[in-house]
Amino acid sequence: MTITIIRAIIIYFFVVLAVRIMGRRQIGELSTHEFVITILISAVATVPLEDNEIPLTNSLLPILILISLEIIQSALSMKSEKFRGLFEGKPIFIIKNGRLIQSEMRRLRLTMDDILDNLRQQKIFDISEVKNAVVEPNGKLSVQKKDDGDSFTTPIITDGQLATEYFGKNEIEKSEIERLLKKNKLAAEELMLLTLGENGELYYIKKEKK
Repeated sequence: MTITIIRAIIIYFFVVLAVRIMGRRQIGELSTHEFVITILISAVATVPLEDNEIPLTNSLLPILILISLEIIQSALSMKSEKFRGLFEGKPIFIIKNGRLIQSEMRRLRLTMDDILDNLRQQKIFDISEVKNAVVEPNGKLSVQKKDDGDSFTTPIITDGQLATEYFGKNEIEKSEIERLLKKNKLAAEELMLLTLGENGELYYIKKEKK
């Protein structure tokens, strides 16, 4: 019994450390790959607890490998917008400028009841009040009402990378982004974020020097 308790304590602190190493995002809403990693770590961590004859390394080593894969994936996502889109997905409009985009509903396999249910959870009981609605990569629905007054902004540069297709199939020409950068004397690699408003207004945040 004592050995089981000691092994359980070791695994507990090791898994807590693993989650801390992978970052704070693991604690909040999980993306698909984060959810998979979390499930795998949970499954692997229980193996030595079921049989004291199984060495702890049979659990700790795979967990270290999973942590390494998560860190590598995060690093590659920061470097490549395409890689980030592949593993984390992109936010997708299902309502844009008050129009329901049924093709995206079919693509996401959403029913009308799914959308209405999500809107009610945000205290919106009339879909005609909605100006824009976006399904985020974590599956949540973000909504902008028509009377909110704020214009919708589209990120066109994130982490120094051009994001020509940030919201699903809503694509901005690369040449148009380059024209805006040249006009405003900006360089993509120097920017952490650049957004384009519906009225053509640009907002940007420059990267801090290391």
